[in-house]
Amino acid sequence: QLCQAFKAHKLREAADLRTAIAAGADLRDRFGRRRRPLSASSIRKLIDVLAAVLDDAVEDEHIDRNPARGKRMRVRVPKPPRTFLEMDELVALVDAATHQEGPFRPVGAAGAPSEGTAGRVAARLAAGLRPSEIGAELGLAKSTVSYHVRRLDVTPAGEYVGRRAVIEILARSGVRASELCDMRLRDIRLHDPDGARFRIPDSKTEAGIREVQMSPDLVETFVEHLDRLRRAGLPAGPDAYAVPNRCGGRMTRQRVGQIVREAAEQATRDFVARGLRPLPHTTPHSLRRTYISIALLANNFDVKWVMSQVGHADSKMTLDVYAQLEQRVERSHGTAFDGLVRKAREQLRTSQIEADEGLHWATNGPRESEIGSTSISDPATDPGKPANLQDFPPMARPGLEPGTPRFSVVCSTN
Repeated sequence: QLCQAFKAHKLREAADLRTAIAAGADLRDRFGRRRRPLSASSIRKLIDVLAAVLDDAVEDEHIDRNPARGKRMRVRVPKPPRTFLEMDELVALVDAATHQEGPFRPVGAAGAPSEGTAGRVAARLAAGLRPSEIGAELGLAKSTVSYHVRRLDVTPAGEYVGRRAVIEILARSGVRASELCDMRLRDIRLHDPDGARFRIPDSKTEAGIREVQMSPDLVETFVEHLDRLRRAGLPAGPDAYAVPNRCGGRMTRQRVGQIVREAAEQATRDFVARGLRPLPHTTPHSLRRTYISIALLANNFDVKWVMSQVGHADSKMTLDVYAQLEQRVERSHGTAFDGLVRKAREQLRTSQIEADEGLHWATNGPRESEIGSTSISDPATDPGKPANLQDFPPMARPGLEPGTPRFSVVCSTN
């Protein structure tokens, strides 16, 4: 009863939190962090931990059975929608990330403030100082400088995020977000004679330790990205991270997800403004599935090669994307079906016109006008021809299946 009450309490607590948040409540814990309801998957993991603890209690003979295991303790976790982007949606996502990155824009242009704190911050940004240096020189807090930088809508000199590079690498190689964060420049081979590639030296599975081949466009993205890293003054040595954070350290998975989410929101706004449907829920893993879908199409559905590229030990995910692609291909079956019906209608109309003009065609066999004029050769002199008209093979109407039974006969026998 205690285990079942624990499960019911967690489910009710999550439901109450969702209701309060939907009503506009700003709920925070004692540390000031925003409270979030547990998902069904998280609650199931809690119950799994409880069951593991009680397994030890059973083994140590403290209890006779494990009450945390059984049908009543199961939590149904709905399967999340796992989608991938269409090619035009991927292009829009990359364009949105490029626009959000943007080049450095000097603030000394028209419209920039020239007086007060904002003017002093703007002048030093135009001189190429970083926000931390501006704060130290003017005696301002970092949050104050960041506030004025946001109001000025500029990218400070030396500040490079690599938004486009993050999305291009995820979508053109299928790497996981954690693998992208751990990637270092020594693992990248841009001018290898056997083809540009980069190595994943560590992954969550043994199959994930692999070498990923790079397309020419991805190579160009890496070259441009490395050039901007050097110009921004960020580390560019062999041990440097390929996609660092603003301080040159390791970028977190949460930051990668934020970059993808912000680009997806911008692309969705652009699509909606043009009267198109919004992008689906997009995460770094959505771009991994997007790579799988494009790679399958580009390599004639070579599942084994795609599995080696993305580091799959199990083909379940690859075949899942493959099945979705097959469903999309089957959309053309409706068009083909309509085409066959339309063709039959045209044939019926043609036969009606011929009947009105006095041209009569039999369902099977030759024209009636040709029967009398047909000369039957002697089987003795020409054994390849039949002696009687009944021995001729049936002839179907033009455009229908020759030598096959009628459609109604096939349906009746099956």
